[in-house]
Amino acid sequence: MNQNQTPVYAIGDLQGCFSPFLQLLRKMDWQPSTDILWLAGDLINRGPDSQPLLDYLFENREQTRIVLGNHDLYAISRWAGIIQAKKNDTLAPLLSDQRADDWMEWLRQSPILYRDPVIPWVMVHAAIHPDWSLQEAANHAGEIEQALRGTRWRQFLKMLWAAPAPVSWETCRSEDEAQRFRVAVFTRARWASASGVFSWPATQPHSPEFAPWHQWFLERQTDVPVVCGHWATQGLLALPRLLALDSGCVWGNRLSGARLDRREPELFQVDCPCCARKS
Repeated sequence: MNQNQTPVYAIGDLQGCFSPFLQLLRKMDWQPSTDILWLAGDLINRGPDSQPLLDYLFENREQTRIVLGNHDLYAISRWAGIIQAKKNDTLAPLLSDQRADDWMEWLRQSPILYRDPVIPWVMVHAAIHPDWSLQEAANHAGEIEQALRGTRWRQFLKMLWAAPAPVSWETCRSEDEAQRFRVAVFTRARWASASGVFSWPATQPHSPEFAPWHQWFLERQTDVPVVCGHWATQGLLALPRLLALDSGCVWGNRLSGARLDRREPELFQVDCPCCARKS
């Protein structure tokens, strides 16, 4: 890669952990006037400071590239009055802020999958279906993005919460089921089988046919390097063509980031004792 190009940094799940985020930015020497920052979803909720965190990101949105995670979609749904607060919800200060409409509209217009025009990395929150090429994945993400940005976005979110996602693309029998499946893959997936069946619970399935989604993806999509988050119990995972950056900051572990515009990504971490909370 060109060593003179704009520095690009990526960070895993923040979940309202503002203080460690600022520490990591300082450690990376991120310059908001010139550098680009990628954030792999789950920006807010559960951590103590979703309100100042989202305010900071919104103020620096021209230099920030984000994708939506499951907690971000949950926050948009809460703001829209579609669902009630769940256990461990910490969004009340954010949603009562007079700037909340601006912040949440910004999130609603944000992508599910981000492709950069210069560097080869692709960013999603949780996963990409192992059988989807990059163009197919972008098309599937585009279906979600179009629905979120359209005039019927509230109906779309209500539909997402109305029923469980199918476990495979082949079992989708309607466009609603297809959308639930797409959203689940991009924002919640962890475990998948070789045949494309997903297990949506966070815990490891008992069946030996399931493996981490990226095992199959890296075997089948050999030219797509992916930045993702979502999987705190897996921890920081840096493989050829995969940077899984969720290392459990909101559970008091570490916040992880990487510089992407180098031939080999440079990794950064800070401790997060201030964000430790019980599950």
